[in-house]
Amino acid sequence: MGREKNKSLSFYSRYDSCYAQIEGSKVVIPLQVQLKIEDQWFRVNISCPLIKRYSERTRLIPTPLPGNCDTDRALRVDCGHQTISSDACYKLGCCYDAHDFICYYRLNACSLDGHFVFSVKATDTDPPVTPSSLIIKDQPQCFPVVSTRDTAVFKIGVMDCGAKMKVDGDVLTYEVEVEEQHTESITKHSPFSLQVLCEYTSSDLKRAADLRSLHAVTNPPPVAALGTIRVQMRIATDASFTSFFHEEQLPLTLPLRTAAYVEVSIAQPSPDPILSLRVRDCFAYPASRHSVWTLLYDGCPNPLDNMRSSAPVDNQGKTTSHSQVRRFDVKTFAFLDPHTGHPSVEEMYFYCWVEICTDNVDCTQSCAIISSEGERQRRGTMSESNQVQLVSLGPLLLGQNNTELEDNPCVKQSTMFQVTVYTLSGVGAALLLILLFTVWSNITKVSQDRNRDMRCTG
Repeated sequence: MGREKNKSLSFYSRYDSCYAQIEGSKVVIPLQVQLKIEDQWFRVNISCPLIKRYSERTRLIPTPLPGNCDTDRALRVDCGHQTISSDACYKLGCCYDAHDFICYYRLNACSLDGHFVFSVKATDTDPPVTPSSLIIKDQPQCFPVVSTRDTAVFKIGVMDCGAKMKVDGDVLTYEVEVEEQHTESITKHSPFSLQVLCEYTSSDLKRAADLRSLHAVTNPPPVAALGTIRVQMRIATDASFTSFFHEEQLPLTLPLRTAAYVEVSIAQPSPDPILSLRVRDCFAYPASRHSVWTLLYDGCPNPLDNMRSSAPVDNQGKTTSHSQVRRFDVKTFAFLDPHTGHPSVEEMYFYCWVEICTDNVDCTQSCAIISSEGERQRRGTMSESNQVQLVSLGPLLLGQNNTELEDNPCVKQSTMFQVTVYTLSGVGAALLLILLFTVWSNITKVSQDRNRDMRCTG
């Protein structure tokens, strides 16, 4: 949710958010809106067209390859050097025009040499977008290689333009997001956003590196390397960070309200010693995913947490230096079971978004929340040009015995309440017994006095 300069409110949501629903070719998010003057709530449905997902996994066999060779001449993107042969062109997985002797990329496919190659048409949205105004999100230098009145064509390396990478077994998924560059004329319609994904196996990427070297002599590319940077998250046995729990020791059982010493680092051997690491957002959620809790936000401890995590530092305890290691501690806690209201004892997972920076980018682990809004936005804009990865750790088991659970504030409060109730009940019962005894004693005394008076009279 954000407020624009014209005082209107803008609502932003991911297509895969919790409340998004797919209805036909649209994604619908239901909202409830209340005007300031009235008490009545109004139901509003926001709908957007279902995004394209170019998620063709590259394969050398079987043929045909994904993508389209039936591309207009005006939209073709050259593949290989100018004098490439048809055989070499086909080995690159590209298309060859025997009439014009031109080798060009397949459109709307993930190329064998590791590129997003896709088109965006002006008519993909209503109202139409301006193809020449499209860029990769927060990367104004990443614009279409071909732009006509009707269509924009992008060619982007999977490791370029801030592409996000996710690893799932042997499959690597790269993702970029296309947006419309903000200008004064673009104010009459909702922001345009298109997510494009490419999936590769490890063998595909090795093949891609080999394919790039086919035309290195005649058409040398910029100095670059295609590789995988692996980030790991571990829990140390103590604050010295000299030893760590191994994966075979998971699930790890930790007592509540104690420190879990977390280290996030670029796995060694590092592909490049000049790279640096910065931790952005970290969160935890139970295996049932009924809740989520923020540990770090933009590199800072969660201000809503009364047992805050520490700010990430390097292996020397500093926040201002470039480093491939970041360390912080998390005060362990327990989620409440939504059905019973008691602390849950199910498995928990930690996740962190991290950035990988080159030496010419400021990648210091500074806390953006305490800075001015302008400085925070400027720092966030610079960081978008870096590689972003999601790293996870788990499962963890917290509070697995009664002693540990008693340390939980909720349990302590419940216990104190029970003790108070029992104490007051005991005091009340004692007072009632004393009252009954007093009444019985008075009645007995009065009865004895009457009997004595009757004897005297007789």
